[in-house]
Amino acid sequence: MSPITSEELGGRTQAELRHFQEMLNDTKRRAYTMALQLTRNPSDAEDLVQETYVKAWRGFDSYIPGRPFLNWLLRIMQRAYLDSRRRENPIRKAESLNSMVSPADGDVQELPIADERPHPDEELLQEEFRLELRAALNQLPEVYREAITLCDLEEMSYSEIADRQNTTIGTVRSRIHRGRRLLRDIVQRSGFVM
Repeated sequence: MSPITSEELGGRTQAELRHFQEMLNDTKRRAYTMALQLTRNPSDAEDLVQETYVKAWRGFDSYIPGRPFLNWLLRIMQRAYLDSRRRENPIRKAESLNSMVSPADGDVQELPIADERPHPDEELLQEEFRLELRAALNQLPEVYREAITLCDLEEMSYSEIADRQNTTIGTVRSRIHRGRRLLRDIVQRSGFVM
């Protein structure tokens, strides 16, 4: 294997590259498993993993050391997969609307209408996210869970929450802030990808 040029390093050091490669090696099995779950095809899964690695290297400066690398990598993968699904939309593939309506051979062709509903894979990811978030929310102390639920799920104002909890608006703000911080910590410790 030839040494990587300074252009390929993108302004990063060889040490950063080695660190990045070590983290990839530690997570490659889980990354491939996720790619296979998304694509349901080994060849497409390998392509998705490679695309993810390239995007991860390009955006490596956005990775925050100390945070779970796998979560960061899988978020990139999920976005890359959803982007590829959007690119496969037949409406976007057509050279022009006219070529879809009146093909060269003179046959009448039906115009495909894009399905606005989420793809089953997207629905599955959304449902998994909801379940994981609900489980994390249930781990919060009741006072924080109630404040977050009333604010974020029931969309109540701070004033309404203060009335419901028989407290002040400042206390409500504090509970929501602390509750969200605790929730974030629980989600990160569980290794769930948001």
